[in-house]
This record gives sequence, structure tokens and C-alpha cells, in this order.
Amino acid sequence: QGESPDEVALVQAASNVGIVLERREAVGNSVVHRVCYGGDRAEDHNITHVLGFTSDRARMSVIAARSDGSAVLTTKGADSIMAGLLKDPLPAQATRALAEFSRQGLRTLVVARKTIPPADFSAWRARWAEANSAMEDRNAKLDREAAAIEEGLTYVGITALEDRLQDRVPSTIATLREAGIRVWVLTGDKVETAVEIAKSCKLLEAGMKIVKVVDTSSPRECTTKLREVPRSSSELSLKGMPLRQAMVLDGKSVGHILSDAKAKTALYEVAVASSSCVCCRLSPMQKRELVELVRMQNPKAITLAIGDGANDVPMIQGAHVGIGIRGKEGSAAVQASDMAISQFHFLGNLVFCHGRKAYRRIATFLCFFIYKSVALGWSYV
Repeated sequence: QGESPDEVALVQAASNVGIVLERREAVGNSVVHRVCYGGDRAEDHNITHVLGFTSDRARMSVIAARSDGSAVLTTKGADSIMAGLLKDPLPAQATRALAEFSRQGLRTLVVARKTIPPADFSAWRARWAEANSAMEDRNAKLDREAAAIEEGLTYVGITALEDRLQDRVPSTIATLREAGIRVWVLTGDKVETAVEIAKSCKLLEAGMKIVKVVDTSSPRECTTKLREVPRSSSELSLKGMPLRQAMVLDGKSVGHILSDAKAKTALYEVAVASSSCVCCRLSPMQKRELVELVRMQNPKAITLAIGDGANDVPMIQGAHVGIGIRGKEGSAAVQASDMAISQFHFLGNLVFCHGRKAYRRIATFLCFFIYKSVALGWSYV
């Protein structure tokens, strides 16, 4: 078991080439991992600290202590975050590989490491223990200490994993769009990766006009780009004709838009004129703020959020209807949702069959309740 399916996939890939994680056992305040390298060769790695992943950090680190008092820090994270932690820029070959993997729809991570001298590790360990025992602002102090040690890293390599779609996802999304439901994808993946995944699930189709608002520097620039979208798309949506427009945004641009009232209005106007939207590099709170933006701009709109991971919990809780998918990402989304399903394609039956029947039952009950109240009240007149 691992904190994410990515970690399990990497351990399985290492096992396939002969590097096997044999066992883990707790020894004091650390966890010793026995790793076999084929034949009779084996090594014990003493993991003393795990600096966990959060949406703000967008990275994860482990520290393995050595017998001489030094330690090795290994960090994995998004390339946009890791680039600022490396002591040297990413090699050109790595940059090309990241772009190529993203175009193939693979989820990429950059791995880096550094050796911590004994004196530095001992001093940092004391500061970490002090921050961990703080009664106030503990999380903030721990984040500061984690950031202090995750500097001056040396590039090691890149991992690329396929986030395979479940069965019947493209057909389910096509059915939702045919019913007039606007579909938004809110993800933390890179723009190129998210666009390729959107194409594979038929959210972005050939011949569709794509409005891109990425790499912006201010709310004014975002508003200008959004207002440059032709009015013809808006007119088509008002006439009820099929929409042939989609929108792509990144987390930086979304941050600018959410900070300005005019940009929010412009985003909603373009969203109404689009059949789908792909938002990339988003934090969990940005996902929720986008849902709340739609609810604020159109109080009559009904929003539904569906996700399978802990990063989707704020979005699920911010929508009118929250649906969690049971899967390999854990149970946080299921526990925070209004209802849970095991496969994405069950969403079609949930909305079009059970949802419609539940709506009619409630409507019939309300009519009966009002009739009963009037009949009983009239008898006393």
C-alpha cells in the first residue's frame, strides 16, 4: 500500500527490474526498509522523516539517515515547483522529455536529491522536533522547516505514469454533453497532459475552437483575453444550437481571475458560450472557488462535482451535489460526498434515471402535501 497509486506503480516498476522492497519494520522513531537488488545483495534504508505532500507544497520528500550521521533527502514533485528547488536548471533533455510525456497524456514528476552533512542534519532535526511540538502555528512552522531543507537539490530523473481512464468514460461524457450539461475538468495536471486526457475522453473534439487563457500575468490580461472571444459563440448558445467551443485555463490565470470581479464575470460569460472547460494546475481550494463562482454568477444553476481523491474534497463540498468515486485514490472523496459510485459511467444512470425519478417523486409529494393541507384547512372554514 502507498499514499497514492503513483507510488505503488513506481515500486512495482522497480520490482520488475529486480529492485524489490522486501519488508518494512518500525525501529524506534524511524522505519527501516529492506531493499533487495537481486541475488544476495540487500540494503537497509532508515527513513527518519517523511515530509508529506500537500496542495500548497506540491511535492513530497523522504529523509534516510546514514550510519555516519549524514542523511540523504529525496524529493519528488511537479516540475513547476521542483525547478525552483534545484541548484542547477533542469537539463535540456529533461525539459524535452517532460514536454513529450505531457503530449502523450502521462502524469510526470521530477525526482531530485541531496546529501545532508551530519552537523546540518542534526541541527535541522532539532528544529523539526521543536516545530513538531509547538502548540501554536504548528503546520506553518513544519512547512517552513520542510522548505528550508528542500533546497539546493540535484536533479535525478523524471517519472511518467499513465492515468488510465475507466471503461465507458468517453461515452458517458458525450451523453452528458448531448443533454445540455456543461462539463468542466478541474485538475492539478499540466496543461499539455490535461488537454490530451480531455481529447481521449472526447471532451475536446476535432474542429472545436479552443480558447486558451494560460501564462497570464495580471487580472487585466485575463479579462482582455476573455473578452476577445467572438460573440458568435454566445449567440449560438442562446439559440440552443450545439456549441463548438471549449476553454483551457491554468492555475496561475485562474488565480488572477478569482481575484477580480470583472474577470470573474468575463470567465462566466465565456463558460456559458462553451460546452466544456479544462482547468489545469489547480489547488483544491481553486477547484472549490470555481464551483462557487458558477453558483454566484447564476443562482439558478445546479452544480454537480465528482471526484475520487482527497484533492477533490473541497470541490465536492462546494457543489449542490457531490459525488465520490471509490477507487485507488483513497476514501476521502467518498466520505465527503452526498453519494458514492464505483465507476464513472454510473453517473449517467444516476443523473438521467435515478435523479429524474427522485425529482418527480419529490414534486409529486409536494403537490400531495399542498393538496392535503388545503383540504384539511378548508374543512375547518
